[in-house]
Amino acid sequence: MGTLADTTAAVLVVYRPERSAAPLIEALLRQVRQVVVVDNSEQPAPGFADATRRLGAEWVHNANRGALAGAYNRALEQIASRWDERTAAQVVFVDEDSDVEGLAGFLNDPIVAARLADPRCAAVAPAYRDRATGLRGKYIELGRWRLRYLPRQFDGLREVAFVINSMSVWRRAALARIGPFDERLAIDHVDTEYCLRARRLGLSLQVHGAYEFAHSIGERRAFRLFGRQMQAGGHGPARRYLIGRNTAWLARCWAWREPAFAFLCISRIGYEAVGILLAEGSKWNKLTALLRGVLAGLFTTPSARPA
Repeated sequence: MGTLADTTAAVLVVYRPERSAAPLIEALLRQVRQVVVVDNSEQPAPGFADATRRLGAEWVHNANRGALAGAYNRALEQIASRWDERTAAQVVFVDEDSDVEGLAGFLNDPIVAARLADPRCAAVAPAYRDRATGLRGKYIELGRWRLRYLPRQFDGLREVAFVINSMSVWRRAALARIGPFDERLAIDHVDTEYCLRARRLGLSLQVHGAYEFAHSIGERRAFRLFGRQMQAGGHGPARRYLIGRNTAWLARCWAWREPAFAFLCISRIGYEAVGILLAEGSKWNKLTALLRGVLAGLFTTPSARPA
């Protein structure tokens, strides 16, 4: 392991330990110094905690309290209680459906290391490519009044408005400044809201286009509209409600600070609806769930699930 890898802790959130997370844990332990596994299943899988510890990783059971945001918070609390910043100066978040094999190369890149040594930087991430559609993620440059989509393919470091949490490497000092993840959001746009808070503090977010990893977000399905390649989320009605609620709520909360972001939220809701109409089944149930979520986000405040 290189210097950066020697001071990086990985946070792995698993919902289905029965699928055997051991290969993923072992892969992480080969590439970073510390690994915290958060078991987010309602009931701990028999033997999973002991197996995780035998591999050399920390195990935390969160029982899905606060969903994904809660899992991240419990992991960061565990890291704070176990290691100081000399031992764990960076934290990389990993989902159980992400390909982590390129993590060591990413961490050993001197350009990545230099950015993560800059106190003005919050996080650096590789680009992600969706497993289902094969499409690489699109990243955004966001100003107060305007936004611009980057091309899917680019090389080198680019400052962006948002990164997805999976495989993003965060400076631990930046995480401390930004504070806990918002458990009211549960799953969808947890990372979006966190990036907004980082930007408000003047911290930058970077994506290195020379690196990418395979990742699954929902059950995406590719479709074409006006000659452009797009992808539908494939989520069921319950997740569509959360997506609509969280998107509308964030737009409502941030519109005065980030008008361009509010416009982005409106366009994202439209994109969700178009994807449902053109590429998915159960259209009525999903569209009505999305609409109910939007109305909830506009007129109510989400509440966290009780511990």
